[in-house]
Amino acid sequence: MQIDDQASALAQRSSSVSSVGVSRPRPFPIIGEAAPGPRCGHTLTTITGPDGDVNKAKLVLFGGATALEGSTAKNPDGTPSSGSPGPAASGIRLAGATNDVHIFDIRTGTWVKITPMGEPPSPRAAHAAAAVGNMVVVQGGIGPAGLASEDLHVLDFTDMERPRWHRVLVQGAGPSARYAHTLSLVANRFLVAMGGNDGKSTLGDAWALDTSEKPYQWRKITDAGEMPCPRMYATAAARSDGLLLLCGGRDVHGTPLADAFGFARHRDGRWEWHAAPGSMPAGRYQHGAVFVGTRLHISGGAVGGSRMVDEST
Repeated sequence: MQIDDQASALAQRSSSVSSVGVSRPRPFPIIGEAAPGPRCGHTLTTITGPDGDVNKAKLVLFGGATALEGSTAKNPDGTPSSGSPGPAASGIRLAGATNDVHIFDIRTGTWVKITPMGEPPSPRAAHAAAAVGNMVVVQGGIGPAGLASEDLHVLDFTDMERPRWHRVLVQGAGPSARYAHTLSLVANRFLVAMGGNDGKSTLGDAWALDTSEKPYQWRKITDAGEMPCPRMYATAAARSDGLLLLCGGRDVHGTPLADAFGFARHRDGRWEWHAAPGSMPAGRYQHGAVFVGTRLHISGGAVGGSRMVDEST
């Protein structure tokens, strides 16, 4: 998981934030019979082609739950599951959690289910994932057996024809086992994990792992400016200049949040939080957010009480 790029200078603190509602997404024809099928709580991560060729990019879908509470859970092969629901995370029926991997070719619109070499992570949902070069790093989540371990699992696509799972050895303490957290690659170098829930409480800690230094080691970030309040089901989007923007989520009382916080690293190694000015049109959690240039686009989400964000208002 070696990254040779130098860390960027401290990112600017300002960022444009826009809430974008798409009423009619453009349909994309799906080819083949290996589509993942209905699920939630999964991750979808982009792996670029050789030499960073985005025209040969692949989307890597991992895990997730195939049923919600009150519905019939299914095994990965589509047959009904007889397992008990287990601990629930935001309505997910954890007996239906999977650890399968599907690859989507953006040029052809084709899904392929693969079985990577190596030992896969346990079945899970509400985990977090981030791309590091040609690898997908998976951490945390919750499954039929409860919280997944805090280990880092890497799906290595160095050989696109023979992807392989392996665990990353990390020294010392790190983020505890958790779900509904965020994991992002910042400045092409640092894996940053934030927030979530450990099964007992909603968390507000932040951890960074420098992928350019071995042995790998998590470092807890403290005394770093205007720290966000504890939250789960937030989004964290990384900008190309090294700024990470955390927005929304659900606080310890279950209240949807409408705030945003910028997070970046100084040249001297200090990390710093800054509250972003303004707020989203509506507090939300389990939404989506992505940077396009310097503008953050936010879409969807839940507002509690079994209600979704109404982007038309």
